[in-house]
Amino acid sequence: MPNWVQSWVRGDANWDEITATAQQWAPLLSGAVFGAGWWCFVDGLVYSKVVLQETVPATFWLPGIVATIALVLMNLVPRESLTSEEYSYDEDTLTKARCWLFMSYLVAFGAVGSAGAVFTKAVTNHVHVSMGVGCLLQSGFVLMSALLFWAFRTPRDTDYFMY
Repeated sequence: MPNWVQSWVRGDANWDEITATAQQWAPLLSGAVFGAGWWCFVDGLVYSKVVLQETVPATFWLPGIVATIALVLMNLVPRESLTSEEYSYDEDTLTKARCWLFMSYLVAFGAVGSAGAVFTKAVTNHVHVSMGVGCLLQSGFVLMSALLFWAFRTPRDTDYFMY
């Protein structure tokens, strides 16, 4: 068994090193997951247009676009502004940042929920099934990308600030 696995099992892992490595590689992984999500959507779109020769309604586009907007909204809030009073310029800054992040999460999960509804409608009607699958995968991958990027963004005091 490798040494890092043994240290993980024993509970004496070097968490500073693990966090530094995660902060270094998480943006790359987040971008790859984001790209995979949009690739799933485009793949379903091309399959529907070229192979099945179906016209895809706009309802299949909306969840992915909304999820992408939620990714941007979610990552506009620095983690430090949610916990630290040093970033508060007035009394309500902490509350405003937390409300903004909460609303961003609501938008993101709403996009995934609407993608699930679009997928269910496509499967039950037996039309645009490939687009329904692509839409659902896209929204899920974009949400995972947003959460991964937000969770492992580098803090302000490093050389890699906010990539």
